[in-house]
Amino acid sequence: MSVDSVSISLDGNGSVRLWTRRCDESACLVIETSGTYCEIAMDRVHVEALRDQLPEVLAGLDLWAVEDDGCAKAAVAERRAVQAVARALDLAVAVEEVGVHDVSTSLRAAATEASGRAEAADAAVRAFGNATVEVDYATEKLNYAMSAAEAALRRLRNGDQLPERAVSGVQRR
Repeated sequence: MSVDSVSISLDGNGSVRLWTRRCDESACLVIETSGTYCEIAMDRVHVEALRDQLPEVLAGLDLWAVEDDGCAKAAVAERRAVQAVARALDLAVAVEEVGVHDVSTSLRAAATEASGRAEAADAAVRAFGNATVEVDYATEKLNYAMSAAEAALRRLRNGDQLPERAVSGVQRR
């Protein structure tokens, strides 16, 4: 996050509103949460940029919901497997005690398979979650780098002198 950014977390009681101001042809984004009131004035170009980004953001949220749903389904399946394995192992002991060894062996083998698949599902869900966090982090870093590069280009085009750190990363034509 850059020093020019603001982070506000909204809980269930927070609100976000956007309205236009006819007097100066701008818009106002208002965020209220936990007694904090933040008003952000935006020119038309900023609102248009938000408008252009909203479909991608909403699609990302939809994808996130689908991913979370898939992970939740995997967790439910894992719980069912763990419960079934516990019952199968108890039943295998009971069957073993009455001397039906082939049924006991079959139950234990099926329980081992179900347990292994449940562990594999759990590992896959954890790996998926970790991978998505890493992708989001890498994308955030990339967006920050692009923002810094765009700012440097704007300064160059305006004839401003770049800070020493920015100069080393920008190649002039």
